[in-house]
Amino acid sequence: MKSATLRLQQTPDSCHTRNSRHARNSYFSLLPAVASVTLALLLLAVPAHHTEALEVAGVSFPDTTEADYYYPAMTLNGAATRKYYYVVDMYVGLLYLQNPSSDANTIFADEGYKRMVFHTLLSRASGRRIGKALYEALKLSPEEAAALGAPIDTVIDMFDVEMHEGDETFIEYIPGEGTRIVIKGNVRGEIASKDLFNAFLGIWIGEEPFSEEFKAGILGTEHRLVAN
Repeated sequence: MKSATLRLQQTPDSCHTRNSRHARNSYFSLLPAVASVTLALLLLAVPAHHTEALEVAGVSFPDTTEADYYYPAMTLNGAATRKYYYVVDMYVGLLYLQNPSSDANTIFADEGYKRMVFHTLLSRASGRRIGKALYEALKLSPEEAAALGAPIDTVIDMFDVEMHEGDETFIEYIPGEGTRIVIKGNVRGEIASKDLFNAFLGIWIGEEPFSEEFKAGILGTEHRLVAN
């Protein structure tokens, strides 16, 4: 008896079904590769945020501040170390600006956000004594202080917080509001005066700064100094 052979007739419909199944399988097999390429392209399209750090007195500081609900991003304009009797490092001073500049007059006149940072280097320091020293450095007469809305007792009370190594004090200029004192993340007071902020900043970059080296560091022009 001859063995029977089953033979399937390939109709056009069956060929179409098989080809469709093959195409569908090929499509799904390509999905992981397509997804990987798409993700790579998206990552390339998003600007990378690289925050570099400046090291001063063995401490690293970011070259930009992050923008948030209250502040725009600010750029580190310069930094310098303030010494006590030219021997002991007291603090690192840093100036962050919305609109950086190496010209003192431009910085004073600018209406952007500004932040003076005092990063404590001493193991322990009296904020009140620091505030008093800063106030005395302003060299304001009582009349001038009153005109700035900054009587000495009011300002010194704002600084009256015990400081330790790593603690930071901010003196900020907020456009449309004035001068703000922030210590260890807490707002200590606000005075509706841009002139007061400029007076504090003048201690660093004014006509009579702590030193020309300190001023150059804050302005980012230290390489322009000529050694005597």
